[in-house]
Amino acid sequence: MPSPAVFDLDDPGMRDVLGHSHWHPDITGVAEVITGGSVRMECPGREPGGVLLCGPLVVVGAEPGDVIVVDVLAVGHPGGGRDAGGHPGIIGCAPPDPVSVPGDARGRDVGGCLIAPLGAGSRLLLPVHVRGAKLSVGDLHFPRRGAQDCGDAGRSGWIDLRISLTRQGVERFRVTGPMLMPAPSPRLC
Repeated sequence: MPSPAVFDLDDPGMRDVLGHSHWHPDITGVAEVITGGSVRMECPGREPGGVLLCGPLVVVGAEPGDVIVVDVLAVGHPGGGRDAGGHPGIIGCAPPDPVSVPGDARGRDVGGCLIAPLGAGSRLLLPVHVRGAKLSVGDLHFPRRGAQDCGDAGRSGWIDLRISLTRQGVERFRVTGPMLMPAPSPRLC
């Protein structure tokens, strides 16, 4: 299985990193991103019944009570171009409790394609629970036109994200859970 990789879109130097299968606030960040920064994360596929997350990315300056705004810029196949229908199966920040939670067991605490396919042009608002936010993504899907694949095993690929930080967004905007804004005209599964 290939290693996931993270790199800054403005700096093509890539760094291999290990994936993780559980959400936990103490997992060490694999890279940092500043507000307004863009990154590409290369994620491996997963076996049926499992989950493999890329990251976590540390958002510099993020503190509990803040909100990060995540814009999905593009999703594509490994070594290839964009896929107009590509989307992550799961995306979210580390939980506040120091209890290890399986990657697919956080329900509506994270964004995912069973709720809404979040392809290019989508935006998510995610409450920050731990210092640095620790954003992870994984389980990429590339459905055929008219096909529903969110229950299938995720595939390897890459996702480009832009991350922005909103200080005290939980209190200011009453964002208590993920707010998912799919692209205005997504290619539906």
